[in-house]
Amino acid sequence: MNRKFIISILGMLISVFSQADQPRGSNLHIWSENDDVYVLHSHVTRAWTVENSDLRIIRKDDGKVIFNAKTTPFTKIVPVEGGAYFAGLSDLQAGSMPHGYNFALFDSMGNFISRVYVSRESGYCEKVRQSVSQSIGWFSRNPKIKLDRENGEITNIVVSPYYADSKPCYLPVGDHLIKLRSESQGSS
Repeated sequence: MNRKFIISILGMLISVFSQADQPRGSNLHIWSENDDVYVLHSHVTRAWTVENSDLRIIRKDDGKVIFNAKTTPFTKIVPVEGGAYFAGLSDLQAGSMPHGYNFALFDSMGNFISRVYVSRESGYCEKVRQSVSQSIGWFSRNPKIKLDRENGEITNIVVSPYYADSKPCYLPVGDHLIKLRSESQGSS
């Protein structure tokens, strides 16, 4: 009887642990705006699969789509400097990893200034809450974003952190993407 009890408990624990960190799905439609444009983002993700994720910028005066592209699945779109720029941020770890970034800064025409993957290992943030595959907490609930400049050029992007007692996240300009090793590469 004691052995049956132990086997039952082990079976339950294995079942619980196997379901503990399954990547979450997300179906989200978010937007932001400035005086001239609407920035619209929508995505559908299922675990590691991104079924759809796009970003559109639409001019307010005539409704013309001035930018439309596939992107990482953002969970926040934030205007920066009064809407001169916009930031897309994602806490979907499994959904954003295949794209190689979970942060993007772009202007109102859709020109990307920065695309960065933030994680514990990246060193951009002092503290990051990160599960094995499901989610990654690195920005505050209502992220504030400031641009540092030198001689008029953007040199750093400063994002309010997930933990209130930690230093801001300093993100670089340009592309700083991660690359997932594909199965076709095999193991080395």
